[in-house]
Amino acid sequence: MIYEYASAENVGDRKEQQDRVAVVAHPASENFVFAVVADGMGGHTGGALASQAVVDAVLPAFSKFRPGKDVPKDTLRSMIMAAHEKVAAAGQGYQRDPRSTAVVAMAGPERLVWAHCGDSRLYLFRDGKFEKRTDDHSLVEILFQQGKITEAEMLTHPERSRLFSSLGGDDPPAIVFGSLEDPEPSDTIMLASDGLWTYFEPFEMAQLISYRTLPDACDRLIALARKRALGNGDNISIALVRKPQPPGKRSLLGALFGTKTAVLPSPLEDARRYVQYVVTHIEGFDGDILSDQAEQCTSAEEMVSLISGCEAALAGRMGSEQSELFARRAYELLA
Repeated sequence: MIYEYASAENVGDRKEQQDRVAVVAHPASENFVFAVVADGMGGHTGGALASQAVVDAVLPAFSKFRPGKDVPKDTLRSMIMAAHEKVAAAGQGYQRDPRSTAVVAMAGPERLVWAHCGDSRLYLFRDGKFEKRTDDHSLVEILFQQGKITEAEMLTHPERSRLFSSLGGDDPPAIVFGSLEDPEPSDTIMLASDGLWTYFEPFEMAQLISYRTLPDACDRLIALARKRALGNGDNISIALVRKPQPPGKRSLLGALFGTKTAVLPSPLEDARRYVQYVVTHIEGFDGDILSDQAEQCTSAEEMVSLISGCEAALAGRMGSEQSELFARRAYELLA
């Protein structure tokens, strides 16, 4: 099998799960993997009906995909259009007005291909770093792209839930495609609803995923999102697909180049990586000493003390609000 994969969902603090997620291998070839996340829009009736209609449309279409004959991008386009029609039809006769977002991806031997509509996202991570994500079909995404608000401000903007395209409405969906040719070992894509990605910086998700198994990464991200939601969390859906390292290659490279021994995932390691990234990525701030100190922490108590010191050191550079956010996130990772 060329790819490994996992998925998970959580109802959050809502009464009903209106997200749907699925990730499956092709029935004729395990070298092709398909993933979908759909988020039934809470502002419309029948959100669960809508997201289920998306899954019911796209999974059979993937089963009919002919590896080596059909064009993946064309298949994804047909999937989303079929899902759009199925969502619209799902509300007929029920006095409902269902809508859904959708993000779909197909991973094959030579490329990853994806498509989306709405604000369910796909992220691409490589070597433990964030590479890129899809752009939401939303008002706040437009404002962000125009430089009028920051990405952090997108998360609290009063119009953050306003989408200009979705599946199931009167207008054809806006479909945007992306691809990655010749994916490398460790390349990972994450499909997620806004109930998850709202609570993380992209670099943080990259770090949390990179050194975990995919099922463990799903569980860790959901647990942190639930903690950060403070009792007001949305539905969560996540799917992860990764091209793994060949067996034995990681240990061989470590022996050749002297890289540090692989560490087991833990809250302490999560906090360490978070602190090291932040203190070394602040413009005009030399965080190497703090990063080295983080590397030497061997207990939660030592890390707590370091985080407190970092918060004080960063306040003058980042401002008290940002330094407090840094400390809060670091403590959350450590707990």
